[in-house]
Amino acid sequence: MKALQFILVLGLAGLILPGCSTAPRRTSTPPPVSAKAAVPPLRFVKGNADAFAHFAAGESYYDNDDASGTFRQWEAAALADPSNERLVIEVTQQLLQNKEKDKALTLLTKSASRTNASAEILSWLSRLQLQANHVRQALATSKRAIQRQPDLLDGYGCQLEVLFQQKDWLEAVKTLHRAARQIPPEPAYLLALADYYGAYLKNQPKDAETEARAVELLDRVAQMKFTNPRLWQRLAEIYARMNQEKKAAEIYDRMLAENPDPSILRDSLHEKLAGLYIQADDRSNAIKQLRALIRDNPTRYPRAWFVLGELAYQGNNLSEAAEDFANALHWDPSIEQAYYDLTLVQLDLHRSSEAFDTLQQARDRFPKTFTCEFYSGVAYSHVTNYDEAIRHFKEAEVIGLATDPSRLDQRFYFQFGATCERGHAFKQAEEYLQKCVTLAPDFAEALNYLGYMLADRSEQLPRARALIEKAVVIDPRNGAYLDSLGWVLFKLKQPHQALPQLLKAVQYTTPPDPTVLDHLGEVYLALHQVNKAVEAWKQSFALEASEDVKRKLELYSGGL
Repeated sequence: MKALQFILVLGLAGLILPGCSTAPRRTSTPPPVSAKAAVPPLRFVKGNADAFAHFAAGESYYDNDDASGTFRQWEAAALADPSNERLVIEVTQQLLQNKEKDKALTLLTKSASRTNASAEILSWLSRLQLQANHVRQALATSKRAIQRQPDLLDGYGCQLEVLFQQKDWLEAVKTLHRAARQIPPEPAYLLALADYYGAYLKNQPKDAETEARAVELLDRVAQMKFTNPRLWQRLAEIYARMNQEKKAAEIYDRMLAENPDPSILRDSLHEKLAGLYIQADDRSNAIKQLRALIRDNPTRYPRAWFVLGELAYQGNNLSEAAEDFANALHWDPSIEQAYYDLTLVQLDLHRSSEAFDTLQQARDRFPKTFTCEFYSGVAYSHVTNYDEAIRHFKEAEVIGLATDPSRLDQRFYFQFGATCERGHAFKQAEEYLQKCVTLAPDFAEALNYLGYMLADRSEQLPRARALIEKAVVIDPRNGAYLDSLGWVLFKLKQPHQALPQLLKAVQYTTPPDPTVLDHLGEVYLALHQVNKAVEAWKQSFALEASEDVKRKLELYSGGL
């Protein structure tokens, strides 16, 4: 088995496009913040005399660069006249930025208590009530917002957020459908509603009827005539989240055709398409998009090289994978995973010296981590240095227990146990393989591995049989598992039951396996069918010249 096949391929999202630039270095003493920088200028629209007096006082503080005095006066103005909703909302935003949620809630409650409070104010209050865990109040306020303005999406959004938190999916879907009938048929509003549909479907993925209605909503948007590229890109993203990859890809392809010149938008479209094709297991088209992304500027997207390496490996293009991983590291030596993947590809290419050089580069650049120790164990196991591999797996386990126990999953313990078995540390192998099947009771490969190891050593045969039988139930046409079952039955002195299992193992093992044929010979011999035993051993020896099989042939047939 190739070394990388056991390692999960990393996802594409967030790996390609560069992030924000590094923040500028701050001086040891930050400059004082002026009122003009800390508090945005506000305009007094209307209000009573008391509110106007506070607002005017705030402007005086503002002119004197007193941020705190400015804002407190404007807050007082909003409290004095809560009908000035624009001022109330702007002061609320500043209060929330200052982490003064209680004051914001008080101000919004006062403004929303008016009989003619707008749906916008009610929506602000509903969300803040939900944040304060006043769930029943938040639901009631959201209903008031919808009643006040039935065509405003924000009221429905508030109600849906409350219903999602309460897990009231029946009422949530009713609200979604009501909103779809009421809000204006404009792309931005419909896409915002589609996001709420997506949040609902994430929690209720089996609701096919609602999923179909959500897709119909997106199809309505797709038929509209608008030119905003951000809205088109958002439509494609929501299509993709609703498993409509083909429709999403059509939008991205059209946008690429409409934007032929190099740009950040064009790069983003190539990235999105690559992600869709990877999700659809379409490596060819994913590679095409990633190559297009790096064609004009190979230095800008080193992580695209990394994903290309993963895709090349999946396609068994080992030389290409090695080149892609090397390019990723050339342009960005900080991609730690690329060192380990390149190491394993080099091992598969029988370039062991280069592989361990790459591994050493990772050790020199990064601190000692679980990942580094795990891949070191995999690498040493690959070159059959099992003692060194076991040492690194033990180090990985210690680090994992201390830093992130979730890393010590069934895949880790399977790799560790298999390495111990190959290194003849059988007690340790049994311990770690048992941990593996305890963590993942339906991990058929581990069940079979542990069962066969015990059977082959004639240890705990009833337990070995139970483990192997479970693996066969999970995968009844797996030749290796059927061979193990036949072998454990043979060890239990039940050759009549073993024979049909081994015959099926031969049938389902492609290409033929010498060990399976050797086992078949042993069972035929136990059944006193010597000629058939000799024939099975001859086939086994033709595939692999084993001294043990040669001895059996000489003993029962007079030689080869």
